[in-house]
Parts: sequence; structure tokens; C-alpha cells
Amino acid sequence: MSARFVTILLACGALLAPAGAGHAQPQIPSSFFGSVTIDGVAAPDGTEVRALIDGVDCTQSAPGERPAIREGGATVYVVHVVHQSQRPGCGLDGKTVTFTIEGRPALQQGTWKPGPQQLDLSSGTGAIVPLPTATATVQGPTPGSSPPATTGTPPTIARPTGTPPTDDVQLPGTPTPPGGPAVTAVDDEAGDGAPMLGLLVGALAVIAVGGAGAGILLARRAGRPRP
Repeated sequence: MSARFVTILLACGALLAPAGAGHAQPQIPSSFFGSVTIDGVAAPDGTEVRALIDGVDCTQSAPGERPAIREGGATVYVVHVVHQSQRPGCGLDGKTVTFTIEGRPALQQGTWKPGPQQLDLSSGTGAIVPLPTATATVQGPTPGSSPPATTGTPPTIARPTGTPPTDDVQLPGTPTPPGGPAVTAVDDEAGDGAPMLGLLVGALAVIAVGGAGAGILLARRAGRPRP
């Protein structure tokens, strides 16, 4: 977890915290956060930071309650400066806020206004050690290098061989094209009787035609005069 995330989380949490007991309408404090540097070096863990307005200690927390925290190579502090409605002589829009680091005056000052604001503090000599920032790095190609060449041949797709299976069923009586496969007769006893009925009708038709021909022939013979 980065120091910036910790400080912003703590600073925003102050907006929901009560400033003090016994006040009917508490005002939102001015929340300062940032890094703490002493003589060019990140302050030790547990360093005390206090906020004052016109010489009055307006820090919301009691002494030693919220010390600075060492996070990696930097030290993080969070200070909530109360409004004058919670503590007479304290915060009001535009008022100057001064700070002390372990009792030593900080070189930086802030301006009271509701809500969080970042202010890095330092005392003594040397540069300020800032809060670390999270930066995303993208690994790119090495300067002067060329992209890797594609080698080899593309893979081939194997195709199925042989005669594909079929679900076609040819019923008995279906005309078969020349050269087509022969159709095996189906046992009528195992079927529904339709092929047998067709054969019976055909046989009756043959008998009827034969009977009609015989009748005509007999009629012609009966009409001839006898010698």
C-alpha cells in the first residue's frame, strides 16, 4: 500500500469523524496530509506534527494520538485542524495555519479551508523527501532492436478421409437408379402389412382381367350359329 493511498484514505475519513463532543453543529475540519522531512531526511516513525492558528493549537487529535508514520522511503502525516465553532480561535476560511514537527517550527504554512489538502512539511535544512508516486511502466522493445521474425510454416489442418457415414434408409419399393445398390426385401410378417396388401390387390386385378377376357370369349362363341 502506497503512502499516498494511506494519507488520502485517512484524510477523507476525517470528513465523517466528529470534531468534538458538546457541539450541536460541528463543522468539517481542514485536513492536511503529506510528507515530513527533517534536515533532508524522512522523519522517524512516530514523529509528532501539530497545527496552530494564531498560536492556538487547533489539532483535532490529542498529543501523541496520531503520530506520523514511516512508509518506505518517506514519512506520512495527517492533521485535522478544527473549526472555530469547535475550538475558539481556530479554523476559519482564509486563516493561516502553521505547523510544528517535534516542537520545531515547520518551514511551510497552509491556509484553512474545509476538506483535505496536501502539504509536504519540513524543518531544518535540506530538500523535502516527497511522497512516493505510483507510476505504471510498460516494457517496450530495446532501442535499435527489430521485432522477432516469424519462422516456420503455418500448421496444416488435417481433413477426414474415407467414406463418410450416412443415415439414409431406402424403403422397399423405392425405385433404384441404375447401378444403385440392391434393396433387400422386408419380411411382411415383421412389417405393418402394407407390402402384402399391395401384392394382394395386384393379384386380384390380374384375376379380374383374366375373368373379363374369358367372359368376352365365351360370349362371342355363344353368338355364333351352330353348323
